[in-house]
Amino acid sequence: MESNESDTSRAHAFWTPRRRHYVLFILCLVGIFNFIDRQILAILLEPIKEDLKVTDTAMGLLSGVAFAAFYVTAGFPLARIADRGNRRTLIAICLAVWSVATAACGIVTSYVQLIIARMGVAGGEAGAYPASQSIIADLYPVSQRGTVIGILLAAQSIGIAFGLFFGGWLNHAFDWRTAFIVVGLPGLLLAIVVILTVTEPPRGMADGTPQAVGDTPSAAEVARFIFGTPAMLLLLVVAICNAFTGYSLLAWTPAFFMRVHGMNTLEVGKWMGLVIASGLFVGNIFAGRLSDTVAKGNLSTYMIVSGCFALVSIPFGAWFALAPSTSHSLAGLFIGHLLMTGWLPPVYAVAIGLAPPRMRAMVIAVVGFCMTLMGIGLGPLAVGAVNDALKPAFGQEAVRYSLLFIHSGLLFGGLAAFVTAWLLRKRATAIAAAI
Repeated sequence: MESNESDTSRAHAFWTPRRRHYVLFILCLVGIFNFIDRQILAILLEPIKEDLKVTDTAMGLLSGVAFAAFYVTAGFPLARIADRGNRRTLIAICLAVWSVATAACGIVTSYVQLIIARMGVAGGEAGAYPASQSIIADLYPVSQRGTVIGILLAAQSIGIAFGLFFGGWLNHAFDWRTAFIVVGLPGLLLAIVVILTVTEPPRGMADGTPQAVGDTPSAAEVARFIFGTPAMLLLLVVAICNAFTGYSLLAWTPAFFMRVHGMNTLEVGKWMGLVIASGLFVGNIFAGRLSDTVAKGNLSTYMIVSGCFALVSIPFGAWFALAPSTSHSLAGLFIGHLLMTGWLPPVYAVAIGLAPPRMRAMVIAVVGFCMTLMGIGLGPLAVGAVNDALKPAFGQEAVRYSLLFIHSGLLFGGLAAFVTAWLLRKRATAIAAAI
């Protein structure tokens, strides 16, 4: 006991606020590079489609199922490594892998080769975010996690903006192949910075319960925890429903503005980069801070905040899809994304709060699996398929109604969040009564 208390004291003495914030800053940079390399495909869908001569369904497969399949396949073993080993090293390796794979997208000669390259991007990205969330949970206590998770997610929105803006600009100035190469290679330099400057924090430090390597739960124990915790299962439903809408919008909104509002890739990259990224940035910061302020560590209150954000965003999503003018559509997109993203920081805060320290990366990977399966996997594919089905009747306007339809995910996600809050309240009451 004395040894554990001494180790905890030394850990807290070393991990000054400045060191914690530096690690958070580096993880934010990793998140930026993650979403630059992930999101650039959205702005390049149209030129790739024309160059490779494929259908909307095929492009939905490329941006959806092909990416998601490898993301979820790689996610679990990489999360297991993160729970057992050095997360800093894992993040650096994953960053290097997806950076090289992104650059490789620029030298492919066929649709099949492009799918394979995007699978490489997915495989690298699958390991970084669960490890980053696990590190953050060890650096900051539960009452601050909504805020720091919001900051990490806000950084990702910067990556979305850079991916859209530079992807559109590079395609306009050169071509889509150059865009992939230019945005992919700089990630290798950041990987070196991660290895040389980031220190691995002790597990459970922020909770006051440091854990040794031998304390790592087995995969069976992780499964029992998830399936034996009703609130955790319903939390996954919340993530699935909301991600279905969010990732579908990110994948198909560029094509929407090109087809319905007549923009080119340079205009879409500029306006979407500004509107979506600023909405996501403000929304994540605001939601993370608000959830910490209101909840003060109470997990059920975090979920109430999550549900409110999801439901309030729906009318603005409809405004974006149906607005007759470009300016009104962009306004709806900004407000909708600002509110829509608010469900995510509290959900991650609850997932981390429920999971034991050496199970957190795996739990985040499960949340990511569910979001990827329905969000990145089936969402863009569903929009592409509905586009093709509606095209005979609505022509280029078909994408307008497809994007309106996918906002239904927010309704179910918001309602599921309220039920999750009720389950968490019951759980807390039962634990208090047992004590």
